Amino acid sequence: MAERVGRKRRITVQGILRLIGDVSDEMLPMDWVTVYRRAFAPKYFDLEDYFPSEVIKSITRLERKGLVEKREQGDETVVVLTDKGKKHLLTFDLEKLESKTGEWDGKWRMIFFDIEEKNNLARDRLRGYINKLGMKQYQKSVWVSPYDCEQEVRYIREILNIPHGVKLAVVEQLENDEDLREWFFGKMQLVEKK
Repeated sequence: MAERVGRKRRITVQGILRLIGDVSDEMLPMDWVTVYRRAFAPKYFDLEDYFPSEVIKSITRLERKGLVEKREQGDETVVVLTDKGKKHLLTFDLEKLESKTGEWDGKWRMIFFDIEEKNNLARDRLRGYINKLGMKQYQKSVWVSPYDCEQEVRYIREILNIPHGVKLAVVEQLENDEDLREWFFGKMQLVEKK
């Protein structure tokens, strides 16, 4: 997010976006942050640690993308996350996804998706994220897991803006699932599922 250079730090566009998100969706530009504000309104952070030109450049880029907007509040200018910015900020949490584990309840969770070619970036990102959840590709656009991952999948498809292209199913019986049981649980589960 930020890199130390002497006493000042460099900041990236993603770093600025995260900082804005960390302080209740808004921040004051550097010239308005005062000792008084820092003492009585701790949600405002001090941008004096960062190169002013990089902060301004990053905020301008975010504003052009529609992720933040500047608002006048009295004699101050405040930078506020837009709805699009809040949604974009949530994508950072997708990077924290991990494989699901736990006790198997005997049900398979299946994800089916049909995403148009023009939206191939979202399709590729979807595949990457469901792979991070530890799901196994069953067919070209069908992935399977023995663990409950419904909330994660709903979150992923909303963030990627493909809510109607991804479907979830929970099935109690899946024909010829021996290879799946061996892949997820090893040879112990081949004879009989829980």
